[in-house]
Amino acid sequence: MLAFSVDMGNIEYERRQLQNGADAAAMALAQTCALDPSSCDPTGTGPALNALASANAADNMSQLDGSRGTNGQCARNATPALAFPASMPLCSSANVDASVTDLSQCPPLSADYHTPNGSKLAYVETYVQTKSDPAGNTILPSFFAKAAAGVDGVRQTACARAAWGPGAPTSKKVISLTMSECDWAAQTGYPTSANYAEAPSGASPGYSDTDDRPDWPSVEIGVYSKDNPVPNCDTSSPGGTAPGGFAWLAGQGCSATISEGWVQTDPGANQGCSQTDLTNMRGTVVYIPVFDCRATAPTNPIPATPVNFCSQSSGSNTYYHISGFAAFYVSGWFFGNDAGSKMESIKPPAGRYLCSGNARCLFGWFTRGLIAEGDFQWSDSSDPNYGITLVKPAG
Repeated sequence: MLAFSVDMGNIEYERRQLQNGADAAAMALAQTCALDPSSCDPTGTGPALNALASANAADNMSQLDGSRGTNGQCARNATPALAFPASMPLCSSANVDASVTDLSQCPPLSADYHTPNGSKLAYVETYVQTKSDPAGNTILPSFFAKAAAGVDGVRQTACARAAWGPGAPTSKKVISLTMSECDWAAQTGYPTSANYAEAPSGASPGYSDTDDRPDWPSVEIGVYSKDNPVPNCDTSSPGGTAPGGFAWLAGQGCSATISEGWVQTDPGANQGCSQTDLTNMRGTVVYIPVFDCRATAPTNPIPATPVNFCSQSSGSNTYYHISGFAAFYVSGWFFGNDAGSKMESIKPPAGRYLCSGNARCLFGWFTRGLIAEGDFQWSDSSDPNYGITLVKPAG
């Protein structure tokens, strides 16, 4: 019994390490694939994933299980399909769930990934195995069994799955100022181009033209609560905010706690965030709620042909249908002429405001980013990913 306990304890200890390595490898591979599907290539990602697998083992000797998938990797593609390299094989779990008793396989997909929207999500799986010596022998010694019966040992493997798709961030960084999908598309060039600035990195403000941080973007754009100058997306056009500059969301304070669905507007052009709130956001990335429909008496789901329905509203009874969130670097704002309602751009040179006079706007630029917490966000199959991608474990 003592021998049995030692051998089984050793195997379970190894399995925990293997699972940690598989989890780390799956999340890293999912992030690679989410940022650039063309890099989702199992023939090239192996060295980095092997390093992660080994780093999570006490003996630093774990590796991808090359007997599964391609180099221990597989994927389920998204809908619409991403441009994965041909070398990325389809995971068998995309069609048939593995047995829950097979610990070498990932657990069956949860029901969320079989729903109409969940079935569109892409995911990857990674398989990690034991490695008892640098030459690649994949046998885990069973100390007493080997001595008593001449058994060389058993090979242990573990699987992990990570998925990605359009994400809704936690409320802490969602600002209560909304913008139309029309406006977002015009300012980013969607769908013909993607005018996203590189995300900030390093020390605040995260940009510099003289060191290793990304260069300051060449263009600043605005999220307007009044007098939006973007053609066909102003306050009097279909797809624009409601007449009168009603782009702040009601009952939210500065940090919104909204998700997919209808949210009432807060009438007026006055800022919904205090100067202190905005100052804390300056030089950081926040998330802007994007709406695809506005109405006086909303219904859910959105009507099939919402051209007129989605642009007929004004005043305090206006509701916006939030369809997603866009990542936005806050460089400054102008919500009034007094000192407590404006802040010059953090981007050099000093003393610049993107809007002035009767206009009201938050200014900065859109970025693309990955988030590790939140929920997958789906409103309608026609809604694009506004630049926020959620990556999270999926089994």
